[in-house]
Amino acid sequence: MPVSFTSNKGEYTGMNIKSFFGAKAYFVKMFLWISVAILALVVVLSTVVYVNSQNLLVKNEYEANQKILYQVKYNMSFMDQTISNLSKFLYLNSDVTAIMYAKKEDMLEVASHLSKVASSVTSANPYIHSIGIYNRNLDQSYSSGFPLFFKDQMLYDFINSDKVLPKLKPIFRDIKKLVNGVTEPEYVYSYFIYETPLSGAKPDGVVIINVKPQWLLENINQINMIDKQKGDHVFILNESGEYVDDGTDESAVKTWLKTDFLDYRTAHPLADRDGFFQSKHDGTQYLVTYTNVDNTGLTLLKTQPVLEIYKYINSLRTSIIIITLIFLVMALVVSIGISRKLYRPVGTLVNSIMLDRIRRSDKDEVVDEISYLNTVYRQSMEMLDHYDKEKMQYHDVMKHYWLSRLLTESLSIGRSELEGIFKEMRISLELEGSYAVCVLKIDNYKEFQHTFHAKDRDTIRFAMINIASEIMAESYANEGLDMKDDHVVLIVSIPDEEDQFQARIHTLIQEAQEHVSRYFKISFTASISEKTSHMQELNGMYNKALDQAMYRVLLGHSSVITYEAVRKNVESKKTGYSKNQEERLVEAMKSSNTTVIEEVLGTIFKEVGTLNYHNALVSIIRLVDAVIETLEAMKVTAAPSLHISSISRNILEKETIAEIHRIIVGALQDSLQKDFEGNANNLNYFLVEAVTEYIHNHYQDPSLSLTSIASIMKISTRNLSKTYKSATQISIPDFINEFRLAKAAELLVQDDLSVYEIAEKVGILNETYFFSMFKKKYKVTPKEYALQRNMTKLI
Repeated sequence: MPVSFTSNKGEYTGMNIKSFFGAKAYFVKMFLWISVAILALVVVLSTVVYVNSQNLLVKNEYEANQKILYQVKYNMSFMDQTISNLSKFLYLNSDVTAIMYAKKEDMLEVASHLSKVASSVTSANPYIHSIGIYNRNLDQSYSSGFPLFFKDQMLYDFINSDKVLPKLKPIFRDIKKLVNGVTEPEYVYSYFIYETPLSGAKPDGVVIINVKPQWLLENINQINMIDKQKGDHVFILNESGEYVDDGTDESAVKTWLKTDFLDYRTAHPLADRDGFFQSKHDGTQYLVTYTNVDNTGLTLLKTQPVLEIYKYINSLRTSIIIITLIFLVMALVVSIGISRKLYRPVGTLVNSIMLDRIRRSDKDEVVDEISYLNTVYRQSMEMLDHYDKEKMQYHDVMKHYWLSRLLTESLSIGRSELEGIFKEMRISLELEGSYAVCVLKIDNYKEFQHTFHAKDRDTIRFAMINIASEIMAESYANEGLDMKDDHVVLIVSIPDEEDQFQARIHTLIQEAQEHVSRYFKISFTASISEKTSHMQELNGMYNKALDQAMYRVLLGHSSVITYEAVRKNVESKKTGYSKNQEERLVEAMKSSNTTVIEEVLGTIFKEVGTLNYHNALVSIIRLVDAVIETLEAMKVTAAPSLHISSISRNILEKETIAEIHRIIVGALQDSLQKDFEGNANNLNYFLVEAVTEYIHNHYQDPSLSLTSIASIMKISTRNLSKTYKSATQISIPDFINEFRLAKAAELLVQDDLSVYEIAEKVGILNETYFFSMFKKKYKVTPKEYALQRNMTKLI
């Protein structure tokens, strides 16, 4: 298939697959593989047909052999039934019983009775060899054959031993006859009939009917003569595994057949009584068919050379070979057509990829079609792998999500589902055991917010989690997460048997506080919850730890708070400080006695330190209110921090009562000093505070500016600008821009908004101006800043 293409820069040299890919290597391979596949299919099908034909022919031949053996089996069964009936008849015959139970031997009577029996039986049944009668009373056996007093050795062995003689079952044996003084073999089938007394004694009499085997052997010989040229033979094995001699001289065949048949029966103990198998003798494969004759213990065996069976399918084999060759030729023709069709999409694909890569100036070293596609695929997979790695970096986001849900929701998750989440998210908490929650609350959070940018604040919180988690991991498995507020949280796995875990965690937290203070110059307060054995209760433990953390106001910064540490405060019944102390404070203020004021305030704050959190806050508000009322009654101008409008910012936002104590003491001292500067500096202080607060609340307004603020404040822009910059070292326009950019940086990380939407949200309508200011401040574009921050959070 020719491959040619043209680029915008000029004509690309056309070349066919032969020159570019090397003689259509994969087209030839495709053609050969399809041809081989079709040929293999034809060969397999032909082989299956041929083998099935062989098996079908063997099965049919087996069925034919079974019919022959069944006929012989039927004749033998019929003869067995006839002899059995005859035996029963003779056992009850009066002539026989006269001889069998006689108490006294009378040769004339014996000869007379035997003559009658022999004449009546042998005349009607020419296959009867002789009849034997045993009289136990006389211990004498008689025979209708020669001689009259025939001693049957098998019978006497039975009489004189504990052996059991089969009843009415043919026994093939040699009774040995004496001819001219010479003993010659005489083979017969013998049927024994007798009655066994209940006492277990030997029978009083036995009747033996000996049958000539010639009738059976002649039947077998006739079958052998029919298929003699084919090599077929029929043999008989008795119950002892010995052959019933048919007069043929096939000793080697008999030995092989007997051995293989017995081996087959041993190897297949559950095989049917009738069946067939194949065996080899002298290089010739034989089909051996066998069947058992019921009640006789005899087995009929028929052997037949397999080649005699298979010669009928030689013509079929020739036909199959011819058909296979025809299909081979057809396969070559079909393979060419199929290969062309299959190869066409490959050539088209290669051509399309090459055109695209040439437009992109990608230079590929190509050997053939598949290696070229492999190169392109490998490069594509490398790119996908890169994207997958970026995707995996968001794994921690999902981990944070599930840990957050455990803390903020009362999840009811099955153990198997929870185990799957822990495994997938690689959460290191133990599924068995108990859990505790540690809240690490950043001290002086307002100052922390103003000192550090949003990016730096996230980094410090991340560092707090890592430091505390690694130190805690020395003793307890734990997971940390940033709650995106003034605190981070550690979920700690606690062994069930450990009761003093809070003391150990207290020590570890103090170590973490030291490291954070050394490296980041900040402190944090820790609150440790009680332990729970149910993960669904983590939400409650988290809320209790947050409630405990509020007692930082009483215990101070860098404290480690447990329930035991604040139990007295929580259970305190007092609602406030003593009324007497408040009256002493008022009197001290009226007398401007700062020493007594400090003493009374110290006592009051000591009492406040014993209250529960809510009563402590109410008491502080009550104290401030009493101070303000007293100053008003004294006609003294209160210090700015004691003004009603600034109490929330200056006093109630403080994190510890020690800070509140210091502010109130300082404010009272300032208020009571006669040289208190209540004019210009006081006005400047309120002006700066008011402007800063106004910018914080109205930065989203695009019209916010120095002019608009001056207009609202009823002051000239010149005086406002000079006063603000003198107090803060930054101009109002610069502060507005700084504050807007800081808010924009937070929104870039926290909200899924476009850059234009974020600029508009912080009051900047000119997107280009926003980009310019942002890059000047942060040295990167807004999108790059968001990407870097998210990557930092994931890492």
